Amino acid sequence: MNNTFDWTRFGKVVRKDFQSIWQNAGTTLLIITLLPILAWLLWWVVSGFGDMEPIAPEIRWFFIFGSVMLAAMVTPSRMYRTCNIQKEGIYFAMLPASKLEKYLSMMLFSIVVCPLLCFLGGIVLDYLLALLPFGPYRRWLWQTDHLADLLDGYRATVDGRFPNVSEESVLLFRDVLTPWRVVWTCLLTYLSTVALFLFTTTIFKKHKVLQTLLWTWLISFVLQMVAAPIILGAAMSDSGWWMRLVETSDPLKMVNVVLWVNNTLYAVFAVGLFWWAGYRLKQMKY
Repeated sequence: MNNTFDWTRFGKVVRKDFQSIWQNAGTTLLIITLLPILAWLLWWVVSGFGDMEPIAPEIRWFFIFGSVMLAAMVTPSRMYRTCNIQKEGIYFAMLPASKLEKYLSMMLFSIVVCPLLCFLGGIVLDYLLALLPFGPYRRWLWQTDHLADLLDGYRATVDGRFPNVSEESVLLFRDVLTPWRVVWTCLLTYLSTVALFLFTTTIFKKHKVLQTLLWTWLISFVLQMVAAPIILGAAMSDSGWWMRLVETSDPLKMVNVVLWVNNTLYAVFAVGLFWWAGYRLKQMKY
């Protein structure tokens, strides 16, 4: 098939991928969705099957979003395991659709469909656990007003343990972590993670997720080993330019610049790997 796009063909590819979710990745996604039960059981057992501080809805949202991230990481390797294997991947190559249509379907299921299924499953699971007359789920998932109490408790802890933390620092923290910036940063982090695992699905032939994690850790370790002496040398240089820059700069502007550079790198990383993965599939020989 040529590298064109047709909505009818694309719809057929999406329908075929949707029908194969359970066969290719169903068990894995189900296990990921049920992972919060482990935290529920552990919390309940530690409490001696009795009264204990319940798990706040905010923490349970963290469990659900963690499941979504795990689903995004494993979906490419489970759903499209054979896309880069010559003999086994012939079925993927012979699908009656263009390479663009097949790749867009891969992106759709890796970014949206499979993680969304885990997200919805996590909400249903949380609701069922909250219905039980026992256990640490005593509030509904949407009752997140407890967050204000958590923040007040955190602030009291900071004031008690770190009396030198100024009100200016707290206000700086509040000004930097605006809702739109948190959402934007989380979205870019999510997309860059999906792009990484989708790209390595076209590289590794076996143990795709494990090899991705190991190679990511190894590369990060090497980069830290290279960067650490450079940063330390700049901080301890005779000219002291680094310390003067830190001391004379507006903290809010510095943090904004760091976040802007960080988000820009995430965006470039995600776009680059998404393009590279598509290019590799386009050039794949079966």
